[in-house]
Amino acid sequence: MPGITVPLYLAPMDDVTDKAFRILCKEYGADGVYTEFVAAESLIRDVKKSFTKITFSEDERPIGIQIFGNNIPSMQQAALIAQKLKPDEININCGCPVKKIVTKNCGAALLKEPDKLIEIIKKVVNIVDIPVTVKTRLGWDDNSIIIEELVQKLQDIGVKKVIIHARTKVQMYSGEVKLDYLKKIKENKNIKIPIIGNGDVYDLETALKMQDTGVNGIMIGRAAIGHPWIFNDLKNNVSDRKNINEIIYIVKKHLAMANDYFGEKYTIISLKKHYSNYFKNISNSKNFKMQLMNAKTIKEILELLKHPGI
Repeated sequence: MPGITVPLYLAPMDDVTDKAFRILCKEYGADGVYTEFVAAESLIRDVKKSFTKITFSEDERPIGIQIFGNNIPSMQQAALIAQKLKPDEININCGCPVKKIVTKNCGAALLKEPDKLIEIIKKVVNIVDIPVTVKTRLGWDDNSIIIEELVQKLQDIGVKKVIIHARTKVQMYSGEVKLDYLKKIKENKNIKIPIIGNGDVYDLETALKMQDTGVNGIMIGRAAIGHPWIFNDLKNNVSDRKNINEIIYIVKKHLAMANDYFGEKYTIISLKKHYSNYFKNISNSKNFKMQLMNAKTIKEILELLKHPGI
């Protein structure tokens, strides 16, 4: 069975896809990466944390900076600020289903106001000189799936690519992805722009199902956490069950890069999101993972990695 032949992208994930993790995923086969999303208002107010999230290096290219908001002037200003960093694209989040985003009428909430969604993106497209792309969902719920019409409108206003998480907002991250909608969009001869499929791709079988819809690329999110080599796995049709020494080598690389870019305090917190998955398939690793989670210094983490005891 051949591996995946379409490009594979690392999805933007808040507090996960920082610079260190993006570079790691690029090293292990990701064809493109996206920053964590940042609020338009935060960029305008020059919030340091937001700029840290979208700062990138040349070896991460192609890279998209993802922004979100629901106010046209703010989104335009934020897009212009992001453009100064010279990313390959500016991606607008119209699909995040998380309560703290939706209650601000951002992310997936815009799917309830498609005319406003189009107007915001149109104004951004018209003010920047680099490609604007959109990440979205099928619709708010099963009774309001608008994705095919939405994609056509986005194409008409100059959006260069649409990334579709093939679920509704109400589904959140549960239930089956609705791949039929991706297939229908790709069969629509009026839709010419690239479509990237997203949602529940975690092994070759699920990736092939996504690829079979005809999408132009596949985006991988949660399955890459603690498993950055998934991109090479899918391309080469292998299930690379790395041994403990190989995993520790990757964790140490991840740790060192994060420390170089962000310092010890951030690194200790950020790696906690990855330990469980890094050692998921290693027998008798529960106690070891708890020790890593409780470690207070990088020196302590490195000592644990030197003598894992599993």
